[in-house]
Amino acid sequence: MSTFAKPENALKRAEELINVGQKQDALQALHDLITSKRYRAWQKPLEKIMFKYVELCVDLRRGRFAKDGLIQYRIVCQQVNVTSLEEVIKHFMHLSTEKAEQARSQAEALEEALDVDDLEADKRPEDLMLSYVSGEKGKDRSDRELVTPWFKFLWETYRTVLEILRNNSKLEALYAMTAHRAFQFCKQYKRTTEFRRLCEIIRNHLANLNKYRDQRDRPDISAPESLQLYLDTRFEQLKVATELELWQEAFRSIEDIHGLMFMVKKTPKASLMVVYYAKLTEIFWISSSHLYHAYAWLKLFTLQKSFNKNLSQKDLQMIASSVVLAALAVAPYDHTQGASHSELENEKERNMRMANLIGFNLDLKPESREVLSRSSLLSELVSKGVMSCATQEVKDLYHLLEHEFLPLDLTTKVQPMLSKISKLGGKLASASSVPEVHLSQYVTALEKLATLRLLKQVSHVYQTMKIESFVSDDPVF
Repeated sequence: MSTFAKPENALKRAEELINVGQKQDALQALHDLITSKRYRAWQKPLEKIMFKYVELCVDLRRGRFAKDGLIQYRIVCQQVNVTSLEEVIKHFMHLSTEKAEQARSQAEALEEALDVDDLEADKRPEDLMLSYVSGEKGKDRSDRELVTPWFKFLWETYRTVLEILRNNSKLEALYAMTAHRAFQFCKQYKRTTEFRRLCEIIRNHLANLNKYRDQRDRPDISAPESLQLYLDTRFEQLKVATELELWQEAFRSIEDIHGLMFMVKKTPKASLMVVYYAKLTEIFWISSSHLYHAYAWLKLFTLQKSFNKNLSQKDLQMIASSVVLAALAVAPYDHTQGASHSELENEKERNMRMANLIGFNLDLKPESREVLSRSSLLSELVSKGVMSCATQEVKDLYHLLEHEFLPLDLTTKVQPMLSKISKLGGKLASASSVPEVHLSQYVTALEKLATLRLLKQVSHVYQTMKIESFVSDDPVF
């Protein structure tokens, strides 16, 4: 280990080594100084040394050296000059990103160059054997060798920085910024494996924060500024999860947001809650949870109507129509009939869990099992004025399916309505959280509902019926 009377001497020595092509020795010299106990008081020359140190770490792709140096520098300056640490970390991330972008720009086919399932996995022995046997020396191989190592290093950079910044009240703004940049990296390059890991890392950091409540400089999540940073990070996580179509991770992100809200006993701003419910509608629809999907739409409609002052009447009408059709699309029968006691208890627990996420308060008494139900939802749509805001075609369809008794004419009346409704929708100008609405997505479920209604009504009138007569346009009995 080299010893220097002044930090400036170490920097000078490192420059000399770099000039003769010995970057690794220069990095080691600076590493020895940074980790030395002689320099534990912050001084300006140390910042210059750290800038040069991270530059060498990036040039040589030495992630472990970078992490060691940054941890030591955090110890030195976090109580005296945390701004210096922030500047060094920003410089480190900028250099890593720049190198990755330079490598990417040199590759002609980005998708082929980045066709790696896991940025943390080493090259498999069978891959090495295959390359030797096949004599692969073409453009694909050179692209992979050029681009992938730098993207691995960039991913390692994000992980390192998040680890260094975690659970520190003075660094939480930079932590949030780093998390956002890591999310965008995963989104831009479709890194689904890394995105899942990133979500788990952030989840664990929050869990550890709650374990060590007496830790010095621990962030106070209940403080408005801190809470906003934590919420913004998780909403960004939710948005990217849905854009990558990682629906299970999106649902876990919803639970993360709900857990954070419960922890601080506060409700986020209406603008964030609108995003929350908009994403819930997507998640529940993808998972075929039509009842919860409809309830989420109802909450979204209520928020838009109450807080979106720019919402046009036309867009409000489209959102209201979606709520009504989503409610009608829910199966009008109890799918738990005949279920065992344990299955009923699991269903009740799931119902309560979903109701908590949607924002409804459930009574825990056994008789409250039907709080989330199709019938209660339709009653709310009428009592809360949602039905009156929907389009006339949707109102007519609701009245026909829920209140009319037309065993011979139901299908002939429903079909034209569904044809009209399927053409309604499009982009919304004044509801940014709901960029577009397509009522056609409910047509299949509504056709099933109409068939069920028809069968039930026919069963009240006839004891027997031939299939040919049932499907005929002009039934004869």
